[in-house]
Amino acid sequence: MPFSGWLGVGAHHQGDLRFEGKVRIDGYFTGTIHSPDLLEIGAAGTVKGRIEVAQALVGGRIEGDLIASERITLLDGAVIIGRLEAPWLDVRNGAQIDGTVKVLRKD
Repeated sequence: MPFSGWLGVGAHHQGDLRFEGKVRIDGYFTGTIHSPDLLEIGAAGTVKGRIEVAQALVGGRIEGDLIASERITLLDGAVIIGRLEAPWLDVRNGAQIDGTVKVLRKD
């Protein structure tokens, strides 16, 4: 059953998160995240660790690796410190990347 969840502003969580469906993080998460679906990181959200998802929509901060099997979208205000890897990368004006970027399509 798909999961739809949310880590709210001011909330802190540490560990391993695995889910199907959609999860939005507006708080502070440290650890690993795995999903065959969508992860949203809101403008107030911070993730430190490793993320492996199908799609990521990022408006907040990531320190670590973000690997998406389908697409990464970095919104205005997104800050990435680490590694990005995806077949499609959409970077909006105002997003910042300090690290490495790998965009490889299999077609």
